[in-house]
Amino acid sequence: MKCSKKFLLVVAALMLSACAAPDRQPAPLPDIEGTVLPRKNITIAMLGATGLSGGYIIQEALAQGYEVRALVRTPQKLQALKERITIIQGDARDPAALESLLQGSDIVISALGPAKADGAAAKMLNTAATAHIIQLLPQHNIKRYILLSGAAVDVPGDDRNLTGWLMQKMAAIGLHDALVDKQAEYLLLADSSVQWTLVRCPLIKDQPFEKSPRASLVTPSAFTLRAGELARFVIEQIESPAFINKAPFLESQ
Repeated sequence: MKCSKKFLLVVAALMLSACAAPDRQPAPLPDIEGTVLPRKNITIAMLGATGLSGGYIIQEALAQGYEVRALVRTPQKLQALKERITIIQGDARDPAALESLLQGSDIVISALGPAKADGAAAKMLNTAATAHIIQLLPQHNIKRYILLSGAAVDVPGDDRNLTGWLMQKMAAIGLHDALVDKQAEYLLLADSSVQWTLVRCPLIKDQPFEKSPRASLVTPSAFTLRAGELARFVIEQIESPAFINKAPFLESQ
């Protein structure tokens, strides 16, 4: 019985782990087919920059020529990138900090997830941050908002296979509070006029890009996704209309 409960909790953690990975050093710059891409006149406002997924996303953005502004509570965690990105110190739940982040930005990307050290204070983190961002975007003439979420989040039109169903049920058991937060965040987006994309991810593995991930609007069919492939997909959405106001599931091939 103990083994079964532990298994459920571990698998549940996979379903909402996209944004909740531990702080890490920035990953090496990805090799974009061996080319140096020109600078783009687009600035990304980044949340969740010190997590696993956020680190890969920043490096992919820089490799593809984007400017990055990152909101972090502890700037020292991005010390290695201080000459390459703009770092704003603050909390994603603070409207004033978000206001500073959005200054001069063209798009918002969020890889936010609850930090274990915050305990109960981390509850509804994503919902609180997204509620503020939705209100602030028009003031800064920003239309595009890309977010990472978990594969357990439910969206109308889902037709989950067995894998997708297990992901959802186990997350509801093992990570109830986090799932409630992520689900409420989706409802805020769906009720807004923002051009959002909610990327629903399974377990994020600390691995570089190998091939383009599969994206589905119906069901997840795999339990893992390479962080480098997630990052490449997210950055591609900046200039792609394919998944505007949609919530694709992502998985490595």
